Amino acid sequence: MKLKIKSIFMLTIFIILVFAAASSAQDFSARVTAIEGDVTSKSDAETEWKPVTAGMELKEGVYIMTAFESSCTLEFKDKSVLSVKELSKIQISKFALQAKSVNANVSLFNGKVKATVHRDIDTKTEFQVKTPVSTISVRGTEEEIYYAPGFGVEVQNIFGLVEVTNHIGQRQMLAKGDNTEVSKENKSPKPVSHSAEKTRKDFVKNSAATEEEEEFKSNVLVPSFDQISDMLRDLSEISREKQAHPTTNIVISW
Repeated sequence: MKLKIKSIFMLTIFIILVFAAASSAQDFSARVTAIEGDVTSKSDAETEWKPVTAGMELKEGVYIMTAFESSCTLEFKDKSVLSVKELSKIQISKFALQAKSVNANVSLFNGKVKATVHRDIDTKTEFQVKTPVSTISVRGTEEEIYYAPGFGVEVQNIFGLVEVTNHIGQRQMLAKGDNTEVSKENKSPKPVSHSAEKTRKDFVKNSAATEEEEEFKSNVLVPSFDQISDMLRDLSEISREKQAHPTTNIVISW
């Protein structure tokens, strides 16, 4: 009888230890593997942003924010990697790692991220990046996502397959090298264009135009999302400089 009670007791302790280990294993979602410049983090329960350091373990729900000329790289427990570029703010909204499945959800509030998703034949992986205007489901392995409030989101698929969906369910599939944009939550994704490096404006040919006019039109460039971001950043820097060093107008009358 005593032996049976002891066996039950030992089994109970073993089960408790197994659950404790599983709970500890799920205690963090990602680890900071690289950092450059000023990068901070906070949880919903915290009011102040704290400095991020290399090797720091990040739990589900944490926010990450990068300053000017600052960035960091996160490695999730499934070996997926997320590079957070400068002037960006994200949240690890969800990360669930099971024996045969991974369910990750990252919210991008502004800025740019590059996601490299680890693929395993035996594991079902769902990795999503959500912005205020769209949801990007990563079915491939690598893509860049840029979101600027007021301008929308731009998605560049580097390799694999990516599905871009706005908030009313309209979808656009991207193959390797494709990119698309979603300007507002109720606007459908723009038709796919190949190569994110393409910034030349496409014009409808005019049969009355000369070859020189058509060549001029084909060379007209339109600003990319990165260029718009740079212009906004420069304007912000100029505004801060003016506030820090106000100027005085001097009028001389003769």
